[in-house]
Parts: sequence; C-alpha cells; structure tokens
Amino acid sequence: MPTPADPTSFADTDAGRLMAPHLRLLAATAAPDTPADAAAAGLLLLWLGDDVLQRLNGKLAGSGLSENKLQVLLQFRLFEDGLLGEEAPTPSSIADYFGITRASATGLLDWLEKRGLIARLPHPTDRRSLRLRMTDQARGLLADTLPGFWRACAELSDGLDLEERRQLLRLLGKVWNRVKP
Repeated sequence: MPTPADPTSFADTDAGRLMAPHLRLLAATAAPDTPADAAAAGLLLLWLGDDVLQRLNGKLAGSGLSENKLQVLLQFRLFEDGLLGEEAPTPSSIADYFGITRASATGLLDWLEKRGLIARLPHPTDRRSLRLRMTDQARGLLADTLPGFWRACAELSDGLDLEERRQLLRLLGKVWNRVKP
C-alpha cells in the first residue's frame, strides 16, 4: 500500500496516469537522497507552470501582450499607484524581480517602447541614466486587459472549493518563497 510520501499514491488520477512513465524513470535514475515525492511534486509544478503560461498567453493574445510583457507593465502600474516603493522600475530592477538577465529586460522594454507603451526619458540629475514611465496608451491597454487577465487567473482554480483554494494559496506561497530569489 503506498504511503502518503509515495508519488504513486495518486496513480489513479489523470495527473498520476500521465506522470507514470516519468515516475518510473525517477525511481530508476534519481539519487538515493532525492525524495521521490518532492521530485514528483516539483515536476508536476514545472509542467503546470508551462501549461498555465500557455493558457494565459492564449487569453492575452487579443491584447497583443504576453504574460511577461503584461507583468512588466504591472510593475509600472503598481509603482504609479504607490504600491511598489519609491523608485520607478528600471531595467535592473525588472531583471532582478523577474530573475532574467538585464539584456532580456532591455529587450522587453524595447518591445514596449516600440509600441508606445513605455517612454524612456532623460534622468533629471544623472546624464548617464534614463527614467522609464508608462504611457497613457499603456494605461488604457491595462484598463482593457486586466479584467480578463484576472478572470483567466481565477479560472485556473475553478475546480476547487473555497477551502481548497485557501490551502492551495498557502502551499503555493510556501513553494514560491523557496523558489523566488
């Protein structure tokens, strides 16, 4: 009989059936000190992250944004609303927050700038620096996009009751705290 820590204990679920070949490979190839249930949970989280991102990007396609571009605009909105500190987002702060390279953050900002969603302005006191700000066009795009985005986020947990959603939030928060730099 499987123990609660045995990843095969959910083998009769759809996820368990899809994972079965991977769980056999895990059992055959993982180091002895790797907890099988933790590795299986991590693999499922990895797959889930990919599927969630694909679904959200599909929902956002009509706005012309992807989830990562929307998240950058949200950083600007949170700053403007006084919810993200005193300093406007910078390429470095965006790179640090999202765990990407500065070159990738610059690429995102270039994309947003070319579409008129952010503006780069000279820094008032440091000629070597630029200030970034969100444009009115971006504010309008967010106003149009965010209700559908939040609805799409809510739909991801539609199959759960209130207590299950609360438990999921608590558990995902614990995982996120370990993963987020």
